[in-house]
Amino acid sequence: MDLTELMNSAAPSALHVSDEGDRLVAMRLADDWDVGIRLHRRESYRKWNVLEIAVRLRGDQQSMSGRDVRDLPLGALIDEARRLATKSVTPETRSA
Repeated sequence: MDLTELMNSAAPSALHVSDEGDRLVAMRLADDWDVGIRLHRRESYRKWNVLEIAVRLRGDQQSMSGRDVRDLPLGALIDEARRLATKSVTPETRSA
């Protein structure tokens, strides 16, 4: 599954672990926006680098502006994606 497929899911938020161990997180922001974030684990199970962010409109809106994207709470969304990624690590791999 790739980030686009995960963003197509109907869930308000979803997490998928890729074959490489990256965490793909998709979130729906209100009814207007889908945000997808690819995170890669570094050093500790609590540290995640952001590799990719995808933003798209839902519904019949056809375009977005830079101002629209700047108004999104990306910092909070990244924090939530990192929290979900950390929570998804199994106990036996946390010491790695």
